[in-house]
Amino acid sequence: MQFELPRRHRKSFEVSTKKKLNTKFNKSESLEIFETIKNEYNSSPVTFGSSSGKKEALLELLIITASQIAAEYKDCDVVLNQGVPEIKKSRSSWQN
Repeated sequence: MQFELPRRHRKSFEVSTKKKLNTKFNKSESLEIFETIKNEYNSSPVTFGSSSGKKEALLELLIITASQIAAEYKDCDVVLNQGVPEIKKSRSSWQN
């Protein structure tokens, strides 16, 4: 899959993940990128009320990437845990 991000998040994506945005990623790489962005979000300082908040920008990037991963891979679901997205494996239809 290839991520499609708004212009304001492209540089942040490449700095956080140390990978080019135009690269095609497989499922494990996509999930690894999601976890990398999530770890950076969790370790960034709180910037509430700031007009250039890094934490809020990373949260927005995290939501966008989680949504695109869930849309691309049908066995992945996005669950919000206290406003932070998490990717959970969903059961296959034959296991229900």
